[in-house]
Amino acid sequence: MNKLELISSLENSKSIIDFLQRRGAVEISEHELDEGMQNFDTSFNIAQLEKMKSTAVQARTLISPYSTAKASLIDSFMPPGEIELGEFIERSKESDEILSRCYDIIDINKRLNEAKAETVRLKTSSESLKVWEELDIPLKNKPTKYTVFLIGTFPDMQSEESIMTSLAEKAPDLDAYNVEIVDQSEVQTCVSVLCLKDDREKMLEALRSIGFVLPNDLPDKTARQVLSENEKRTKKLEEDIEKLTEELKSYGNEGEKIDFLIDCLDMRIDKYEALKNISTTDKVFYLTGYVPEKYCKRVTDKLESKFDVAISVTEPGEDEDVPVLLENNAFGAPVEGITEMYSLPGKHDIDPNAIMAFFYYVFFGMMFSDAGYGLLMVIATAIVLIKSKPEGNKRKTVLMYFYCGISTMFWGIMFGSFFGDAINIIRTNYLGLKEMRLHVWLNPQGDDLMITMIYCFLFGIIHLFVGVGIKGYMEWREGDKLGAVCDTLSIYMAVGGAAPICAGMIIDIPDGVKNIAKYIALAGVILIILTAGRASKGIFGKLGAGLYALYNTVSGYLSDILSYSRLLALGLVTGIIGSVVNMMGTLPKNMVVKTILFVIVFIFGHVVNFGINIIGAYVHTNRLQYVEFFSRFYEGGGNAFKPLKVNSKTFKFKEEINNG
Repeated sequence: MNKLELISSLENSKSIIDFLQRRGAVEISEHELDEGMQNFDTSFNIAQLEKMKSTAVQARTLISPYSTAKASLIDSFMPPGEIELGEFIERSKESDEILSRCYDIIDINKRLNEAKAETVRLKTSSESLKVWEELDIPLKNKPTKYTVFLIGTFPDMQSEESIMTSLAEKAPDLDAYNVEIVDQSEVQTCVSVLCLKDDREKMLEALRSIGFVLPNDLPDKTARQVLSENEKRTKKLEEDIEKLTEELKSYGNEGEKIDFLIDCLDMRIDKYEALKNISTTDKVFYLTGYVPEKYCKRVTDKLESKFDVAISVTEPGEDEDVPVLLENNAFGAPVEGITEMYSLPGKHDIDPNAIMAFFYYVFFGMMFSDAGYGLLMVIATAIVLIKSKPEGNKRKTVLMYFYCGISTMFWGIMFGSFFGDAINIIRTNYLGLKEMRLHVWLNPQGDDLMITMIYCFLFGIIHLFVGVGIKGYMEWREGDKLGAVCDTLSIYMAVGGAAPICAGMIIDIPDGVKNIAKYIALAGVILIILTAGRASKGIFGKLGAGLYALYNTVSGYLSDILSYSRLLALGLVTGIIGSVVNMMGTLPKNMVVKTILFVIVFIFGHVVNFGINIIGAYVHTNRLQYVEFFSRFYEGGGNAFKPLKVNSKTFKFKEEINNG
């Protein structure tokens, strides 16, 4: 990574920043302000652009159900189409018009939602008024000179007789009144009560004591009049809803244009964010940044040929926080995302992806370990690679699962699993043949369980030893050659010597091998005790630190190696569940029923088994890299290289002279 410094006239600033964004090769960084210089304040511009983007995104979401162009899953992996700079400029001129349509879409949706809400309110109101439909007077009526009319509800079933009896008990001095049942059900009784105006409060008090409730917001019309008005209004609103929905659907073909607008706004937001790191005077502007060495000459030559600029390219200082750009071949690049999820390499780290890739694919395949599932992965990812030709991170992800699929096929063949034991199930149930040996190497579900576990531990030891070796290389590179030799060799001897002895508890190991391993392990233990505490002071301090390091080595490596048993465990789970699924499909004795059930159970069961175990293989393979492998040598903490570039989902610029 090179450090780039650039100075030019202020009038060139926009053109230069646009050029750098289209190139996508320079990360503009912060720098100390020199006397007389100031930064751009672009906060207001960014806020306005974010507001416009939010509007466009909202409009795009609203019309997405009505989009005329439906993308398939494979299409989602396709790279954006190429566009020339001139075409981009012409299409950008329509941005204001497209944004105006976005506001129209949002307004239409707002009116649509208001109409739907009003329809619900009217229907709710009508439902509550239907119980008063037989009442032929306004629900909210005015008292006469001598009488008052009360309507309300009881929360249970009442009769005129029961109400009259209760009123006689609660208010024996009331005698001039009339009670009429308007509507009645098991959960509610609607009544009207006519009484003297002077007795209103006494009547209400007596009615409330037996559960009477006055309704709120009664209209000054009859229930029938209100119901008729609500019905007419509802029909009108339903017509409006249909019209507004059709109007919203008419914008369904605007999705591509709105997507283009969103990408344009993203470009402008990124550009204004970058402008915050540029310092200016009244006449010139100055920027610093980082550019990968392989792009440096091409970018600087283009800048110098297109603009009047002064450029300085130097090596970053030791104290600078240089961004990290991972670069690997087609085999190692697919797992870069796995490393990035953990942490990017720090200053003194090496890029682990080229080494990790091999172990990642191998361990994933061992955990998934079904040749049928692997074949499906290879076919699916190959179709995506050939048909969609994905780019960037999408291509890396697809390639990772392609390689994992190849590994899964390999280990499935080694362990004899092809959709579980589907081959033997078909042979014995449908072809009348005997079972055949399915595994090429080991049968973990049979007699080779323990030997398979030993191999899993062996692969784990190799994985750990590679990590220790990388740590030793890094110490040697930093000048600590004694530490590189002692720390690496002692682990190799102690753990490598103990491995055959421990394996001998499970399988037969020749006595000669165990004797040699015993002395190698003893030499490693002595080396750890004598050298691990070399940084401590005094002979007792060195000895104590060495013994403590020995304890950590024994306990740490024992638990770490045992964790590789998950290679066997997850592989067994995949195969056993697959075999159980096959067995369930062949339970009926009738051949027709058996065949139908087998097909149904086979498809459903293996889809579920595939989905569950591919997630398990992914998670636990990541864990083995993060916890067991990276812990040996990897510090991380690096910052990703984030160049100013065109982050677009809908287009990319053609590599033409007029594009820079």
